[in-house]
Amino acid sequence: MNKPEWTHESGVLLESLRKRAGMDRATLARRNMLSVLQVEQLETGGDSGFYNSEIKFSTGKKLLQFFGHTLQVETEVASSISNTPSPPLEILPQQTAAAKPAFKISGLGGALMVMAVLMAVFFLVQQSSNSVNKPSTETNIQATPTEPKQEPVLATPTTTPKPALPETDKKEVPPKPQALNAACAWESTDTEIQPTSARKIGEYVHVVALDNVSLCIMDGNQRVASLSLTPGQERSIYGPGPFKVYSQQLPLMKIYFQGRAIKLPSPEIRQITLKPVALP
Repeated sequence: MNKPEWTHESGVLLESLRKRAGMDRATLARRNMLSVLQVEQLETGGDSGFYNSEIKFSTGKKLLQFFGHTLQVETEVASSISNTPSPPLEILPQQTAAAKPAFKISGLGGALMVMAVLMAVFFLVQQSSNSVNKPSTETNIQATPTEPKQEPVLATPTTTPKPALPETDKKEVPPKPQALNAACAWESTDTEIQPTSARKIGEYVHVVALDNVSLCIMDGNQRVASLSLTPGQERSIYGPGPFKVYSQQLPLMKIYFQGRAIKLPSPEIRQITLKPVALP
């Protein structure tokens, strides 16, 4: 089965749904953490805003679901296959002739077969008569009802209420502060990395997990995405640059920015800042 691709008809459908909802491209991009260029390329064509065609298809499918429309691709292929009539089976004359039993019974063989059938019937009649004369052992067995087991009753321990402390002895316990984004332990210093050349726009970061990893990505608007990826799983985080990437397992993933693979200066680095460069 070929990989699904974003078609021109799907782009026209997305544009009509957006206009029907009274929404411009900037609003649709902001609500789905995309860039205006990506929404424009989904509607009119182009792929410079996406890492590959699969990500473009999944992004367009997500926007159609945002408007309550489900893009069905595999169902159409299955229905077209099921509607194709299967050719009728042809039965050869030789096969028809072979299917018919071809045997002859001689006179002596037929007599022996009749005698064997009569002996078998006589044996069955004798067995049935013997079984009728034998008393049924099952009727002599009287079922005695079993008494239900009584579960031991456990005594419920009683708790003695503690005497209330006077108002003067009560101390106010301050509430514990709740940590925001506790999994993202951002460091005060990080390593700045800037691609030498750019093939894509700097409005998203693409990561591929080599092992079980947990990471956090922050865009230029201070929006944070906390991710937990399994081996082989990949994600793209969209937004304005620069991007901050933090993880205790940073060397266990591949990071792509502006169409380039990012190389860490040292395996001990836990936090980096990706600054975009202008397209040539």
